[in-house]
Amino acid sequence: MIYFLIFLSELLLLFFLSKKLVNSLSRLIYKFTRSHRVVVHTLALVFLPGTIVHELAHLLFAGVMLVPVGEISALPKIEEKGVKLGSVQIGRTDPLRRMIIGVAPVLLGLVLIFSIFFLIKIGISPWWQVVLALYLLFEIGNTMFSSKQDVEGSILFLILILALSLILAIFLYFLSPALLQNFWLYLNNLNLEFAINFFKQASIYLVIPVALDLLVILLSSPFSNR
Repeated sequence: MIYFLIFLSELLLLFFLSKKLVNSLSRLIYKFTRSHRVVVHTLALVFLPGTIVHELAHLLFAGVMLVPVGEISALPKIEEKGVKLGSVQIGRTDPLRRMIIGVAPVLLGLVLIFSIFFLIKIGISPWWQVVLALYLLFEIGNTMFSSKQDVEGSILFLILILALSLILAIFLYFLSPALLQNFWLYLNNLNLEFAINFFKQASIYLVIPVALDLLVILLSSPFSNR
């Protein structure tokens, strides 16, 4: 349970840090160029791989669930509250499919992060492979949550899981308190070593994107705030 909570906390922290990082970089670039156009094009170039993965995740999940999509853009846009990376227009659909499409970049991003660490574990020797791995972690970690809708989708996804668990517990309790107790004992007796190890590894893996964000923010903030 503790590793699961750490994992969720790191995801939430990564979301806020990614927004802070993009805004810090945009202010830094604008400070030296005084051009919004340069800011947009520079951020587009820096975050292009991650943005493409993000929007493709929306597109892939929407296609699987037969939800129409509209215009797709991999270019950032400067808004009042910061910079928005990319966008894809999703057609009207039911809340469940909208939620799944919204959380798609997070799911795909986590899969890619775990895949990168798996490749690191089996062996990366040349320095350029290490640099490439760190760059990909930086890219994916900062483009998983590119919009408010994605965050809402992630939150709704967690709320749905918790709500279903609560409904099941209440149903079992009213059906028979002893049945709920037996079900709880059954869960306690399950071999959850795989789940525990998964969230333990996941919480360790997410430390790297979080650390990279903190490093870039700390290095860029003194220049962007002058």
